[in-house]
Amino acid sequence: MQGRRQVKYKKVILMERLSGHFSSVFFLVLLAILLAGQACTSKRLVKQARNLENEGFYEMAAENYFRSLRSNPGNIEAATGLRRTAQRTIDSKASVVNQAYFSGNDRETVYKYLDMLSYQERIGGTGVEILIPSQTLSFYEESKPRFLDRSFEEARLLLEEENFSQAESIFSEIKRIDPLYQDVDRFMRISSNEPVYRKGTEQLNSGLFRSAYQTFTSLLENHGAYKDAKELRDDALLKGMLTIAVGDFDNRSGSRSAHISLRNRIISEIINLGNPFIRVVDDRNTEVFLKEQVLAAGLGKEMKIGQLKAARALLTGSLTGFDIREGRLMRSEKKAFLKEEITIEDSATGEKTTEIVYHKVTYHEYRRENRASGSFQYQLSSTETGVVLVSGVIDLNPADQVHYATFEGNPKDLVPGYWEYSDRNSARDNIQDDAVNIKNLQGLFSARQTIKTAEILQKELTGGLAVAVSRAINEYNPEQ
Repeated sequence: MQGRRQVKYKKVILMERLSGHFSSVFFLVLLAILLAGQACTSKRLVKQARNLENEGFYEMAAENYFRSLRSNPGNIEAATGLRRTAQRTIDSKASVVNQAYFSGNDRETVYKYLDMLSYQERIGGTGVEILIPSQTLSFYEESKPRFLDRSFEEARLLLEEENFSQAESIFSEIKRIDPLYQDVDRFMRISSNEPVYRKGTEQLNSGLFRSAYQTFTSLLENHGAYKDAKELRDDALLKGMLTIAVGDFDNRSGSRSAHISLRNRIISEIINLGNPFIRVVDDRNTEVFLKEQVLAAGLGKEMKIGQLKAARALLTGSLTGFDIREGRLMRSEKKAFLKEEITIEDSATGEKTTEIVYHKVTYHEYRRENRASGSFQYQLSSTETGVVLVSGVIDLNPADQVHYATFEGNPKDLVPGYWEYSDRNSARDNIQDDAVNIKNLQGLFSARQTIKTAEILQKELTGGLAVAVSRAINEYNPEQ
C-alpha cells in the first residue's frame, strides 16, 4: 500500500514538472512570435524610410526610421538611417531659424528654435544624438531676450488698460518660454486674479452678498490670498447673514407637546444645513422681541422695525394637525394545499412511479397598518421690514403596513388554491400550482412581521416636517 502511494506521489510531481515545462515553452514561443513580428515591422519601416530618403523627403524618412528603431532597438540600419536623416532635418530647421533671425523676426526665431529643440529631444529619446548648429543657438540666445522684453512690456500696458485676459495670455506665453523671467509670476497672478477680485467687489457694493461671498471664496481657494479678498469675503458673509429667531409655535393639534418637539427639531435641522448664510440666534432674544411686540400693541404704539437686533428674520408656525393611529392586527384563516410527492410500486411488475398528492390544509394571514398625519403652517418674516420671506403649508402622512403568513408545517411545500370541503372533493376546488402564484404565496411567509411603532412614526413625522421647513429656508436666496 505504501509503495502505491509513493508511485502516485511521483506521478503527481512528474505531471507538475511537465506542466511547468510546457508553460515555459509556451511563453518562450509566444515571446519569439512577438519579437519576430516586431522585427518584420522594423524591417518594413526601414525599407519605406530608405525609399523616402532616396526621394529627398528626409523628415518623413526620419520618422519611419524613428518608428522602426522604437519597434526594434537593435536594428542598426534604422539607427544609422535615423541619425543621418534626422540631422538633415535639424539642419533644415536651423536654416528656417536663421532666416527668421536675419529678417528681424525675433518671435519666429524663438518659436522655430524651440520647435527644433523639441525635435532634437524626441530623437534623442532613442539614443541617437543629433546636433543643433552653434550659430543657430547664438541667434536664438540673442533674439529671446528681445522678444521676451517686448512681450513683457506689451502685457504690462494691457494690464494697465485693464485688458486682463490678453495680458494673462502674453504672461503665460512668457512663462512657457522662460519660467524665471523677471516678475512674470506676480504679473500673471494679477492678470488672472484682478478680474475675479473686481467682480466680487462689484457684487459686494451692489448688495449681492451671497454672490460676492462665492466669488471671493473661489478666488481664495483657486489662487490663494490676494489683496484683502479674505476680509471682503468675511464682510460679504456678515452682511448677507440671515440670522433667524424661532418663535414658539401655535399648537392646534390634538397632541399636547408635538409643537415643542417640532420646534426643537426644526432648529436642529436649520443648524445642520451647513449654509454659511443661515444661523439661528439665541432664544432669549426671541422672547424679548415677542414681549415687546405685545407691549407695543397694548399701548397702541407701532413696533419699530429692526427692534430685534440679533435676528433679521423670525420663524413662526402653527401645528394644525398631528395624529398617530395604531391599527389592530387582523388575522384570517386561508385555505391551501400541501404538495407531496409519493412513490408507488406496482405489485405485479415491481416498477416504481412517482405521483403528486395535494392535501387540504389551512394557514393564517396577518395584516396591520399604523398611520400618522401632520399639517404645519410656517412663515419666515423679516424683522427689519416685516416682509414675508418664506412661507408654506406642509402635509405629511407617513405609514407602515405588514402583511405576512404563518403555517405550522413547512411553508415551502404549500400551493395556493381553494377547497370547499376538507374531507371530500368538490367541483369548486382549485389548485394553483404555477410559478407565479406559488411565488406570491411564499413571499408572505418571508415577509417582514415587525411594524413601525407609533413612536417611530411620530419621529418620522416630526423629522419630515422639520426637514421640509429647513429645506425651504435653505433654498431662499434674496438675490434671486
